[in-house]
Formats: sequence, structure tokens, C-alpha cells
Amino acid sequence: MKRTIKTGIVVLCLFVFTVGAHGFGGFFIGLQAGNSIQKPKLTDIEFNSNTTFLYGLRVGVKFMMFSIEANYFQAAHNLELKELLTLDWQGKQNDYSYLGINAKLFFPLLIFQPYVTAGCGFYTADIKTIDSDTKKGINVGVGLEVHLGTKFSLLAEGKYNHVKVDIAEQALNLGDWTLAVGFNFYF
Repeated sequence: MKRTIKTGIVVLCLFVFTVGAHGFGGFFIGLQAGNSIQKPKLTDIEFNSNTTFLYGLRVGVKFMMFSIEANYFQAAHNLELKELLTLDWQGKQNDYSYLGINAKLFFPLLIFQPYVTAGCGFYTADIKTIDSDTKKGINVGVGLEVHLGTKFSLLAEGKYNHVKVDIAEQALNLGDWTLAVGFNFYF
């Protein structure tokens, strides 16, 4: 009896969440802009956090409650050391970018569609006149997509990005929060 009740609740939840999902799907392309909040970490060296503008695009396909997308963003951070050391990174610009794949699971409620997202891809850190490196990293986040008709949507999302790169033989940990808004066009 308990199993039947649990199965019924799961089926009911899936029905409720997918009722609004049938009309919103297909291939999409979109733009995003927002803030990248980065706090780099090196062993025994502390940095101040730095917030900067980010911009990017996304291309993907959405079907029912699921979406898979290729995502790109770029941000340029200034490195700020908490203490002046022999490390000559003070005030250097870190051109930071991500190119990867993200999966999304939507919980559609009519035009409002909250979602969770996770992805992996290649992050590049290029510290001007010092060194650059590209490594594989991961991200996780949440967001909300609001459909304004069947061909256009607005979205807002927050993600935590994690990657470790090697810059000038130093293992630089780039923990980064990205907060972005954008829109998608569906085809």
C-alpha cells in the first residue's frame, strides 16, 4: 500500500510539473550578461574578491523538463593581493572564460520554469604578461526561465564554477560565482 501511494505521488508530481512544459521546447539560442564574482586562491597567498561584468551566449535544445546547452562566457578580473608580496600579480588582469556543456532539469509551472543546472567544460585563465592555462572544471546552479510566448523567454541564473589552473607553475584555484540574466529565442 505504501509503495502504491509513493508511486501515485511521483506520477502526480511529474504530471503537474510537465503540464506546462509541452509548449516550451525546441532549439534555442540566447545571450547572457551579468556579474562574475571571483576569489582566486593560491597556497599561502590571499587575494581580495573581485566582481566584474560577464557576457556570453548559449545554444541548445529543450525537450519537456530537460535541456542540454553549449555555453560560453567571458569576464576580465583584476587580481588584488591582500598583502604585497614578491608575487608580481598585483593589479594584473585575469581574462577568464568558460566553454562547455550544461544540463538543466526544469520544474515547469505554466510560464515560470525554475531549474537546476550542472555542467562541465574548459575554463581558461589568462593573466596578462604572466601566463595562461586551460583546464577542465565543473559548475552547478539554479535559475528561472520565464516564457513570454512560445518563441521567447527571459532567464536569470546563479552558478558556482570551480576549476584549478596552473599559472607560472602555481596551482591557482578559481572559485567563481556567476549571476547572469539573459534571453532565449526558440526555433
